[in-house]
Amino acid sequence: MSHQARNSTGAVSTAVQRGPRVPVPRAAPGALRVEVFWPLPGIAVLKVAGDVDVATAAPLTRALDELTAHRPRVAVVDLTGVSFLGSAGLAALAGASERTDVRVVAPTRHTARPLSITGLDQRMPVYGSRDEALSSC
Repeated sequence: MSHQARNSTGAVSTAVQRGPRVPVPRAAPGALRVEVFWPLPGIAVLKVAGDVDVATAAPLTRALDELTAHRPRVAVVDLTGVSFLGSAGLAALAGASERTDVRVVAPTRHTARPLSITGLDQRMPVYGSRDEALSSC
């Protein structure tokens, strides 16, 4: 249903009545993807992809817990596929660094900046590529 009206300048405007606003459902946060492999004896790589926030950090925390239980000499956490790194992900990394030598691959501003702002880059080495991190082992 609509009706026309003239405003103070004489222009005609048409008002359209619409039904009630219905919120558009937002997609649930995507599952975080984690993959572990051992390229060399004693060196584990945890490859992470997706957004790491309070809603998705549980798989990262579990993977780091399981990984550190195997007592690697070095754990390289590759954040190349991460587009957001929130406080829950930072806490998971900090916890793992208390149990083993963690080296982080953070090639983008989305991952490097949170590590820098929180000072975690002083606690664990941060590299621009997985190759750099692995060659430091």
